[in-house]
Amino acid sequence: MSGAAANPDPKGPSTTIELKSSLPERDLGGDGPKPRAHVSAGPCSPETRSEHTLLAESWPPGEKRPLSSGHPRRNGNDLWRPRRISKWKSPLLLLIFFIIGLAMSIAHCVFYPKLSGIVVGNSSNQERNIRFGTAFSFLAQIALTATVWLSYTQLLWGFVGKEEVTVKGLNAAFGADTSVFSLLNFEMLRKFRTGSSMALFAWCLILPPFFTPATLFIYPSMETVEVEQLVRYPAISDSSFGDRFAYSPPYNNETKLVNDGSKIFSGPRTILTLISTATASFGQILPIKAPYNHSKYSTHFYGPIVHCDIANSSVTTSMYSLLQDETATPLGTAKETTNVYYAFVPASNASGGLVPLSSPRSQSPYNATNELWMTFLRYAIDSDGNHTREQHYQVCQLYNASYNIELEWDRGFQNVTGSYEILEKVYFPTDRPDAVSDMTQHSYSAFFWVLADQLVGTFSWFTGLNQSEFGVIDSQISRTSLLGTSDLDLFFDLNKNKGWSKDDNSTQISDQRLQDKALAKNRTLNILLEELSFNATVSLLHNELLTHNTTTKVLQWQSVNRYGYNPRGLFIPYALANLFTLITVLLGIFSYFRSGVHPDKKFQDIVSAAEDPRVIHVARNRRKSLTGELVAGKVILRPAAGS
Repeated sequence: MSGAAANPDPKGPSTTIELKSSLPERDLGGDGPKPRAHVSAGPCSPETRSEHTLLAESWPPGEKRPLSSGHPRRNGNDLWRPRRISKWKSPLLLLIFFIIGLAMSIAHCVFYPKLSGIVVGNSSNQERNIRFGTAFSFLAQIALTATVWLSYTQLLWGFVGKEEVTVKGLNAAFGADTSVFSLLNFEMLRKFRTGSSMALFAWCLILPPFFTPATLFIYPSMETVEVEQLVRYPAISDSSFGDRFAYSPPYNNETKLVNDGSKIFSGPRTILTLISTATASFGQILPIKAPYNHSKYSTHFYGPIVHCDIANSSVTTSMYSLLQDETATPLGTAKETTNVYYAFVPASNASGGLVPLSSPRSQSPYNATNELWMTFLRYAIDSDGNHTREQHYQVCQLYNASYNIELEWDRGFQNVTGSYEILEKVYFPTDRPDAVSDMTQHSYSAFFWVLADQLVGTFSWFTGLNQSEFGVIDSQISRTSLLGTSDLDLFFDLNKNKGWSKDDNSTQISDQRLQDKALAKNRTLNILLEELSFNATVSLLHNELLTHNTTTKVLQWQSVNRYGYNPRGLFIPYALANLFTLITVLLGIFSYFRSGVHPDKKFQDIVSAAEDPRVIHVARNRRKSLTGELVAGKVILRPAAGS
């Protein structure tokens, strides 16, 4: 290390610079150590005399001097001109790069959340958004890394000016930004701990771009759109559409218009019979045409409903009397021994007497009612757990109802849910020739007609001449889903070949019976019949000839891919990167204000720092040490003491 002593001089400042070299003979080319050179600064001081001249005078004889020691010459053959850029260029770049890196990080953290939930669209849109995310990540990494290395350079020159470091250690410190293996130098790790940590962090900044762009992902979702559109609803309550549901010829041939004048109700139209029969057999609402493959809408309309109640005493008496007459009627030579189920539509004959209509009716005028009377044997369990038989009597009647239903279609499946409010009772038409017929009443009565035809009849057991027992199902209910009702269990259990035990306390149900009960969900007739009337009313939507159009809001959706992102994988890397970069910025700024702005790592800066010619000789041996000092705002490398 060069030593300097200052002597006061009245004529001006005087400085003695002692240059000493401990280079061996083979380096200096002499026979032994050379004497120290003493240079006294007087009128020809470093302010007026270049250091290049001093170094040339102190260069050992016989040694070839370098072309330039690093200082600019005073002729036109200068290797470079003095830089005139402000000394605050490095601090400004430090802040600018940090702001850019922080802005790119924030932009990426805002861009991905903005995409979250948005439909991907085509592949080009997806690729473009991924490119944007990659660009944000890459630019943030470049800017933050540059910020760290600028701060590292500031601390590096401060480290060189304070510590004696071997050339090998300086190589590692100066090459840390080009090779991560420089961090394996223990001298650098021991003496330049802060810089080593900064260099390690700078190399770690290459990792976030591997994670942050990949936080954007795609997940399957649904896109919903609500539009105003025409939808269908049953037109059964529209009197002008009565001829679509009921077969009602006019009283005379003078009626010209379809719904003009008085008409005779003679039964349902075949289209209504077909829909009702299909619904009863299918056990659920028929398929309805969807406005879209994936859609849903709600609608309101008026339609028929059948509701069942327990019969009152007078009706019970009449039903019991008619049941006795039914049981007394033989079937050929066989006698009826047990009647399990008996259902009919009560009607009046010409004399006003009660007549049971216990079989499907043909299209002709009847003096009937919109009621269905049923009596059946049902199981009851006593306190000991034994099965006993009870006779039940029910009356099912036709009502008008207000329907509110929601229809939904998704992936080929139809789902109909809704509710209804039972309103007034609807009676059987009793038209007169001098009155205009209520065609809505005709439509509702036609609906009940086809429904009752599915339920009238008997389930009975007979005994033949040879005392053989057999059961007879004389009802269309056997063709419907109502066959599995629990109210008919007793009829099937009476067949001992089907598993009825001898003590009448347990049963073994056949697989076919189990299948029927599964379709009916083991419910009673009053519940099943009301559900059947609801399903049949809604199933009118199956045929567009029986519907009207109305405007309502239709919700449609389709399967789409949407953007999503992993917040932790996006925010945490950027937060850590910017936090540690901010720490390095603060360290750099602190160094700027404490030690001043140090040079960069340009070639000119390094050559200026190594302008002592002996440094070149010391650098040949990587184990020898160098140190530095601040001269005129520049770091000048010098051989360390003992090198």
